[in-house]
Amino acid sequence: MVRRTKDDAEKTRDAILDAAEKVFYKHGVTRTSLQEIALAAEVTRGAVYWHFKDKIELCEAMLNRVLLPYEDILIRLEESDSATPLDDLKQANCESLKLMAKDKRRQRIMTILTFRCEYVEEMVAMMERRRQCKNNMRQAYLRSFERAHKMKMLSPDWSPAVAATSLAALMGGLIMGWLEGRKDFDLLTSGVACIDAFFTSVALSPKDMVKKTA
Repeated sequence: MVRRTKDDAEKTRDAILDAAEKVFYKHGVTRTSLQEIALAAEVTRGAVYWHFKDKIELCEAMLNRVLLPYEDILIRLEESDSATPLDDLKQANCESLKLMAKDKRRQRIMTILTFRCEYVEEMVAMMERRRQCKNNMRQAYLRSFERAHKMKMLSPDWSPAVAATSLAALMGGLIMGWLEGRKDFDLLTSGVACIDAFFTSVALSPKDMVKKTA
């Protein structure tokens, strides 16, 4: 009986989060009330308050259901310890774009964070998570490019710092542009092609490699 009650509570909580995700996506965080979420979840407003003390806590719980694109890149890079830092970095970014293109929940939550959420004082925790993710990602990029530079894999036309800043801007632009609903742009094909082209530019060319070994 206790187990069933606990399972029922988890199902109710998940239903509330599912409803919040859809209503926030449609109407935005500020314009949505907990009563609207309760109606969408087919529960009472009291049930919502039993699980979440306010809308901010509900938003944070919703956000915690997914990894942000920057976070999955960091995980892949932390797990990688090969002698091919540029290949690892390219693969991590391409996989992140592919996951974004296929994962509907991640798409909705990233859209909510980017276009449906006013970052007022109450939302500081969500804003801080995004900011910290971006900073951590850029530092991970920088470490990878510095490693490639030391291993003489980075083109002399690029410094590690400029390459890291450029890749961060490219990834952010690709994801934001796609979430805006551009009809002429496909993340699985055009997005990955942009990443491939970028890494072709920053990698030391075979011709230059021959010169260095000659």
